[in-house]
Amino acid sequence: MFYRPRWFIVFVFFLLLIPNLAFAQNPSDGLVFWVPLQDVPDLGAVDWGLASFVKRALDEAEAAGAETVVFEIDTFGGRVDAMLFIKDAIFASPLRTVAFVNNKAWSAGVFIALACETIILTPDATMGAAEPRSGTPQEVEQPDPKTVSAIRAHIEALAEARGRDPLLFASMVDRNLQIEGLVEAGELLTLRPSEALEWGAADSVAANRQELLEQLGLTGPVKELSPSWSETLARVVTHPTISSLLIILAMGGILLELLSPGFGVPGAVGLAALFLFFGGRYLAGLAGLEPLIFFLVGMALLVLELFIPGFGVAGISGMALLIVSLYFVLRATNILFWQQALYQLLLYLALMGGVFLVILASLPQSPIWQRLGLKTEITGKAYQPEEAPTESSFDFLIGKVGVARSSLRPSGIVEVEDRRWDAITEGDFIETGTRVRVEKVRGTTLVVKPERGG
Repeated sequence: MFYRPRWFIVFVFFLLLIPNLAFAQNPSDGLVFWVPLQDVPDLGAVDWGLASFVKRALDEAEAAGAETVVFEIDTFGGRVDAMLFIKDAIFASPLRTVAFVNNKAWSAGVFIALACETIILTPDATMGAAEPRSGTPQEVEQPDPKTVSAIRAHIEALAEARGRDPLLFASMVDRNLQIEGLVEAGELLTLRPSEALEWGAADSVAANRQELLEQLGLTGPVKELSPSWSETLARVVTHPTISSLLIILAMGGILLELLSPGFGVPGAVGLAALFLFFGGRYLAGLAGLEPLIFFLVGMALLVLELFIPGFGVAGISGMALLIVSLYFVLRATNILFWQQALYQLLLYLALMGGVFLVILASLPQSPIWQRLGLKTEITGKAYQPEEAPTESSFDFLIGKVGVARSSLRPSGIVEVEDRRWDAITEGDFIETGTRVRVEKVRGTTLVVKPERGG
């Protein structure tokens, strides 16, 4: 009688433990992460914002103890470098990965699907057409053979690693290949579900999420992720068109600010564009510590230059550091060929040079810039058209000597005969306090030069 309670407790303990052991040993009861990889209107799907999203999804799934990650793919394609990053991240993951092609996996989408252990298609899905294109006019008819060779080698190696036919997937990249009964030379391969199943490019067909989960025996909870705000921002600012526009706005705004006294709208626009260009990549984890340091130091030097008369060491050093930071960022998002980052950098520098030349050519004659050049820190009151004498009466100022009350780079304020006037210089920039001589009058604006000996 003394031992019965102990045996009873042991019996109950094992009775409760056996179901838990069975649950722990059954993978189908594990957590499932559902990760949608779908096109965003006008932005595409496979970009660096999406790459950051995939990396975060895999990290969170592994940390949560998930056993399966399902990537729902519906994309026309996208960036080659971002695609390779996503492919590597999925292939290296220790988790069970499933590609659910819901409608289409074209171009870069093929690599993402092939990187997964299992590929399942919807009944109306297609997969293929993965020929790499840069989008340049030269590659409309014939893509670069060097790029095709590199991408073909990637997809063949990936197919071998996943136990699928390398030639089958290579024919999606290289149109010169032929598979009898499937694709002729000169055509790119794109597979329907029946063809994909017949040739071993896919494992099954499922009409929806529930059918896929049932086929795979996944009965555990499903957690669906969505891109964060920083990843969405990265998708926008890393788009080639948006990136180029931000660089033009940034450099144009900064150059305008350096050519005018104080700090105003052009400088604010330039700094905001720079923060969007670099910040989107940093928030999405697409740039390391080194370019961030170069960027912050360069920005600090440029801000310092905005409040120091003249364009000197601070401004030149700041621009140089921003260029170095720009290259590092471009290099981080061009992992296929480092030359692409260099070409992009040269393109941006050319854009900067063009913007600078346009500014120098147009500013002195621009009445809009004459108004923008006046800053709020200038005290006193200049003549206004409604208060000033008629235009002809300004001729009496020609030859008069006054003092620059703000920096003229090229516009600002001068004081002549105890009154303040809008002024521009057609020669060298003029610093505050410099004696100036009125050379001519344009409307209500004086054109001045430094007074010799002043």
